[in-house]
Formats: sequence, C-alpha cells, structure tokens
Amino acid sequence: MKEVVRHRSDLSDLHVFYAVAVCGGLNAAARSLRVDPSTVSRALDQLEARLNTRLVRRTAQGVVLTKAGEMALARVRTIESQIAELEREVLDSEATSPVGAVTLSCSDGVGAYLLTPALTQLLRENPKLDLRLDCGLWPNNPVEADAEISLVFNAEPAPGYISKPVAYFHYGLFGTRSYFELYGKPESVEEALRHPFLHHTAQTLTSNMTRKVPAFQDLARRRIETNSSAAVVEGVLAGIGIAGMPTVLASIYPELVMIGDAVEPVEMSLVYHRDIERIPRIKVVLKWLEAVFDQKTKPWYRREFVSPSEFGPFIGGQASNLPLGAGKVTERVSAQTQVPKRRIAASGV
Repeated sequence: MKEVVRHRSDLSDLHVFYAVAVCGGLNAAARSLRVDPSTVSRALDQLEARLNTRLVRRTAQGVVLTKAGEMALARVRTIESQIAELEREVLDSEATSPVGAVTLSCSDGVGAYLLTPALTQLLRENPKLDLRLDCGLWPNNPVEADAEISLVFNAEPAPGYISKPVAYFHYGLFGTRSYFELYGKPESVEEALRHPFLHHTAQTLTSNMTRKVPAFQDLARRRIETNSSAAVVEGVLAGIGIAGMPTVLASIYPELVMIGDAVEPVEMSLVYHRDIERIPRIKVVLKWLEAVFDQKTKPWYRREFVSPSEFGPFIGGQASNLPLGAGKVTERVSAQTQVPKRRIAASGV
C-alpha cells in the first residue's frame, strides 16, 4: 500500500513540474493549479531530491529549464497526454451517450456541401458530442486539436493507421441549365473552351481529360481562379461560367447540367489511427460518416460511373437548392459577350 501511495505522490509532483515548465514560473503555476506557491515549491523540491538533479534554475523573471529539465519535460508531456486520453476514454465508456469533441479534417467542398448538411441528425442523437471540422483553409488558424479522423483523397498507407475507401468522386464539366439556355450549351469539350472557366487550383483533371483536349484546363480562359471548392460551386450556380466538379453536386443541385464524359474517379478514404476506433465518440462519428457516403443509396459515390440523369430515383424528391436568379431564360447570347442587363432581367429582379 505504501508503494502505491508513493507512486501517486510522484505523479502529483510530475504534474506540478509540468505546470511550472509550461507556465514559466512558480507563481504562475500556482495560479494555474489553484494552490499556494509554497505547495508548488515544495513539490518541485521533492521531485528534484528524488531524481538527485536540478530540473529548473530559478531567476527573477521566472524559471529556466536545465538540460535534465528539458529531458524530463518531454517525458512528462507524453504522460499528461496519455492521462488526458485515459480520462476521455473512461468518460466515454461510462456515459449514456458519447461525450466530448471529435476533430475531423476534410476539404472545404466536402465539409460545406456533404458533411455539414448531414450533421443535424448526428448532433441531435448525440447531444453531448461536439464536432471540430477542419477544412484546412487557414493553416495559421487551425481548429483547437489535431484531426482524429480524416477524409483523404488518394490516401497513402501509414503504419498504425486504418485507411478505408468510402467514396469515389467522378468529375465532369458542369454549368447550370439557366446558363446554357442563356449562352448555349456546348456540344463538345472543344466548344466548352469558348465559355468562361472557374478553375480550382488543386484540381488535376488535365491528365484524365479526353484525348481530343488533353490540356483543357491550360487552354480554357480562367475567368476565376481559386483554391476554394465552395467558391467554384457558388460561382457556377451564380451563372458565371462552367467548371470541373464532382457529379455528387448534381444530386444536391438538379439545375446543374454535365457536359461530355466524366473523368476517372478519385478515391476518398476514411483515415484514423487504429488505437482510437473503439472510443465511443470516435465510433459514432465513423458510423455516421459511413452512412453519409453509403454507396447503396447514393450511387454517385460508387466506383463505377452513374450518370447524373439517373440520380432522380435516389434523391427521393429532394427539393433543389437553386441560386438566386437561376430562373428559366429562353434568349441565347454569346458566352463571350455576357451582358449584365440580360443577367439581371433573367433573374426576375
């Protein structure tokens, strides 16, 4: 029994040392731990006495870690992290519903158009669950924690990680029905070159384009160039021009019309470390993601290509979410001489 108590005391002293190292001083650590500075000083002295070495040098400005202190801090960080994970696992296992936050990383298009609209049911069924959605648009301002689950295109295998393909994205050239009624629908990829193109800098469809136009993206007039999938989608819906987009968007916006054939599919995988898959809050999000990309009920995610014209029976009467001004227009004009007055008149404003 005495041995157990001694180890508990050791762990407490390590926690105090961690607070001192992170806060940069004894007084700051005492405020963080909500104890007296004398308690912090005594615990630090006890730890240094047991290790028979100095971990910090005390100065007027605070503390400075010794070489031994830096080594100890690296170890203690690992211990603190493991304790925090243990507490989360125990809390999750004892809770009637999953508790805590799950950090999920994905592209901004997947996050905005495919995941966020499907979050309502997940969060209603799990009121103690929070989701941190990291779409990677602001590297200097990430979400609070590293991603526990990632949706990755063309994922590479990594030791200790599970990589499970969940969806295949078929890309094609798209414009809206109202845009084509106004400017004429191209009957070939060559004709599509005459239309303004919204280019996503992360897309590499050139190698998969038809042989007739192997460098479509290089030849097309990039009326808009952006690194945001959402900007491309909203630009096409607003009638600016055409763009290469995944066919799944036609299940959300029936106003979208595809030109020509789809390119080879891009595989998207669910990636997570095998050590966390049994944690309840992780399990419930993984199960939800598999339902979001269920290929049986959503054929646009299958490896084999299914034309958007065949989506109807699977959408189930889903109301179209059309952009403002996407009304029917019968007059056709040249796509290269877009006239604002006609666009305003077409919107019914």
